[in-house]
Amino acid sequence: MNIYQILAVATSLTLLSCNESGRGNDSNLNEDQNEAADESNTSKFAGKMQRDAEFVFDVIASNYGEIKLAELANQRSRTEQVKKIAQKLLAEHTASLNELKTLAQAKAISVPVEEPDASKRKLEDIAEESGEDFDKQWVSEMLDLHEKSIDGFEKRLDDTEDEELRAFITKTLPVLKEHREHLETFEKSLEKKV
Repeated sequence: MNIYQILAVATSLTLLSCNESGRGNDSNLNEDQNEAADESNTSKFAGKMQRDAEFVFDVIASNYGEIKLAELANQRSRTEQVKKIAQKLLAEHTASLNELKTLAQAKAISVPVEEPDASKRKLEDIAEESGEDFDKQWVSEMLDLHEKSIDGFEKRLDDTEDEELRAFITKTLPVLKEHREHLETFEKSLEKKV
């Protein structure tokens, strides 16, 4: 073997090793990226602009979690009503996510690449359930997330001075309230079964 062949083999082994060690650690990498994005916003913005950036960051992270929950319900629920709600949530939260990411990019707001750790744990807990227990846990979590989102949107609407963000909030708030209404209706139908 000449020196070039040895170097080629060594390079291949190094690349293979790096590739293998990176597998399974995507979550850690994503967490690091989320933290870096959050810190970047803190250093770039101040005052109301920083609160706007935090709001955008949090809403994007929340959308990731709600999209994954909607996908989970599409896969796991046996209830047609849950599947219909989940499909609606999936489509509308994906559209909202994409719109907000575009707005963030235009305003140089750094964004997360995935949902927060608490959302991941909740998703794992719900995924362990089945049947009616799954539906109950899922609708309860989705209602909780929508309540928090609506509250956050209403507070930011009152406080932001950014017209584009205000327009996004004004457009999205009725959609979130409609989602909450569908979820509440389904939750009541579950309570009647008991």
